[in-house]
Amino acid sequence: MYRKSSRLIVPLLLFASFSCKDEGAKPPAEGGFVSTDAQFFRIISQDQPFTSYVLFPNVDSVTTGTLNGSIAHQPLVRVSMNTVAFNVLQSGRLPAGTSFPDGSIIFKQILNGNQVVLYAVILKDRNNPLSGNGWLWAEYQPDGSTAISVTTRGSGCVSCHSREQGPQNDYVRTFERQR
Repeated sequence: MYRKSSRLIVPLLLFASFSCKDEGAKPPAEGGFVSTDAQFFRIISQDQPFTSYVLFPNVDSVTTGTLNGSIAHQPLVRVSMNTVAFNVLQSGRLPAGTSFPDGSIIFKQILNGNQVVLYAVILKDRNNPLSGNGWLWAEYQPDGSTAISVTTRGSGCVSCHSREQGPQNDYVRTFERQR
């Protein structure tokens, strides 16, 4: 929840889309863009904790990490999203010709058995200079250490997310797992 203070008025206006659809959502970084891995991890672990996200609709809660053309996230994944992302869906799908609004977060836990071994996260922020295809891309170890930095602009991610149905689903390939 936002605290009322004069120093938050400008960021609240700049990032109004973050608060419109997701109660309690906070701007990516007070007064500006996410520019560090620590800021990004703080968003998903404290400001908008991933534990409050909803499971990706019409997908098994835990499924194989394999998608055609990708072996990045193995062996199992659990994918969830914040309410900003969820609220744009219609019947659990991204409407044709649309994209996720800024502030959307798609969060993937990579599991080995019952143990989480990695978090892969994207945050929609089209105007951020670190975005690749409109998203901030990063991977973190469960302890918060960086596996793939947001500063890479998704260079190791975008090629797989550009395959199959990725481009028509705003680079979110989990839609290919829907039943």
